[in-house]
Amino acid sequence: MYDSNACTDDYCDEEYGCVISFTDCYDYDSCTIDSCDPSSGCQFEHITCDDSDHCTFDWCDYESGCEFSPLDCWDNNPCTEDSCDPESGCVFTPIVCDDSNECTTDRCCPINGCSYTEVECDDHDECTWDYCEASAGCVYYPVDCDDENVCTIDRCDSYSGCVNLESECLCDDFNTCTTEYCDPVLGCVYVNVNCDDNDSYTYDYCDSVAGCVHEEFQYEGRAEGY
Repeated sequence: MYDSNACTDDYCDEEYGCVISFTDCYDYDSCTIDSCDPSSGCQFEHITCDDSDHCTFDWCDYESGCEFSPLDCWDNNPCTEDSCDPESGCVFTPIVCDDSNECTTDRCCPINGCSYTEVECDDHDECTWDYCEASAGCVYYPVDCDDENVCTIDRCDSYSGCVNLESECLCDDFNTCTTEYCDPVLGCVYVNVNCDDNDSYTYDYCDSVAGCVHEEFQYEGRAEGY
């Protein structure tokens, strides 16, 4: 006798008569939901292993069922900080290679990660003393070319550095009545020229342009009878 139910196995036993047993639809697959439809028979519906977490890799093992493996967000780039957001998935945030030192150039290399290269502060000017301060960066301090000798003209040349020149014109007062020289400590010294020619018959003096002048005294003749 057939009961028109696809979910039963019908047969007739000589001793018991009609035997109706339910069909076993178990497929030994944990990734399906097994059921039976009276019209069409066994149904095997694949299950969806979605935990709504973008940080897991969802899959199904036919023996154990759903598996949720943590997602590996490592991008093999040391210049990013790798993390995972359950709503959006992997996040790769660029790292900041800042050592808070103005004397280094900070950058990140995808091979080695952060690198800090010393800043070159040389301005190729011999008239500055170049150095670097961690808080301010390059500093260019003027070179002091003072040789503490007042008899030299001190200056700085960008290519050769300090220049300390002695000048014959430094102490020249353009006065022929003085002899001038320079003392490294005192500076210019002016000594009056001695115009005395040791001649009592001359009047000696100095003219600032002509120099020493020796004028002979003019004596008037005596009157007769004296």
